[in-house]
Amino acid sequence: MNDREEHYQRNLRVAAIVALTVVIFVFQIFPKMSWKKETPKVIVVASLHIENIPVTRQGTRKPPPPKPAVPIPSDDELIPEDVTIEKTELDLNLYSPIEGEDGPPGAPIVYQPRPIFEVIPEYPQELQKKGIQGIVKLHIHINKQGLVDQVVVIENTTGSLLCSRSAKNAAMQGRYMPAKSRGKPTDIWITRTYSFGISK
Repeated sequence: MNDREEHYQRNLRVAAIVALTVVIFVFQIFPKMSWKKETPKVIVVASLHIENIPVTRQGTRKPPPPKPAVPIPSDDELIPEDVTIEKTELDLNLYSPIEGEDGPPGAPIVYQPRPIFEVIPEYPQELQKKGIQGIVKLHIHINKQGLVDQVVVIENTTGSLLCSRSAKNAAMQGRYMPAKSRGKPTDIWITRTYSFGISK
């Protein structure tokens, strides 16, 4: 073996020793590293399915019936207890038919007039002291607007003009839901009786 081969073998051994030393040095310096496999993240995708819901139409509700009118209290502080208003009577013989309509007087009334505001007639103290009492019966004409435009005295058992005037003044201030014939407001005559000092 010549010098060149010996030199080559020596260099090879030296290189192997150096390489082994480097490997050992690396393993000594750096600790053992534990390699963990990362678990792949699972992404859950939620699918949202929207169905076409048909639009439902609610039926239109009928409007509520109108509230009944509230009677307006009287301005008089003292209401005489001895004055009463008797039951209203319809006088069909004095019925006025609607203009432009054919038919004899006394055509059927679908709805009677209803009082929404009434005034109690004044019973003068002087008449009470004298013991004057009785009834005043009136024919009252109610127009299509529910207003009283005519009052006629048909009976007065009190014999007093004061009672008669008091009853007429009270009747003229009344307000009514107008009578209806064939579904339309109409004017009509009614009979009202006011009692003065007569206990039932």
